[in-house]
Amino acid sequence: MQNFLNSKTGKTSYFIIGFAVVLTIVFLVVNNSKLTASLKAPKIVFKENVHDFGKVPRGPELQYNFRFTNKGNSNLNIERVQTSCGCTGATVGEKSDYAKNESGEIKVNFSTQGREGHQEKTIIVYSNDPQNPQVVLTVKCDVDPNMDY
Repeated sequence: MQNFLNSKTGKTSYFIIGFAVVLTIVFLVVNNSKLTASLKAPKIVFKENVHDFGKVPRGPELQYNFRFTNKGNSNLNIERVQTSCGCTGATVGEKSDYAKNESGEIKVNFSTQGREGHQEKTIIVYSNDPQNPQVVLTVKCDVDPNMDY
């Protein structure tokens, strides 16, 4: 055994085994730190991502509030909201920071004035949730110009 340890093959074998152990340790440390970071991160969870108003008359402004909760372990910050069309408005309730298990809402307004047929508009919510930094919400309806307003 002593001869093997002193041989070139023995030294190479120990080097390879040692290198593999070091790589394994580095891999575990990196993955553990990612896991720890994700456990401490905010997590935005919406009750629903799509709302269908159904069949509506032309003219009124439709309103809907998308409810969300911070299911993460650190503060969630809603950085901004962006709509796909000028006929759609969206705002973050009364504040933009939410503690663990705190809920809030994205208030959406959609104007049916001048519209006809199937309508589908998107709202992008930007937050500090590292797993889901952009959430797409959708409002849709069928505008019937012949319906009474």
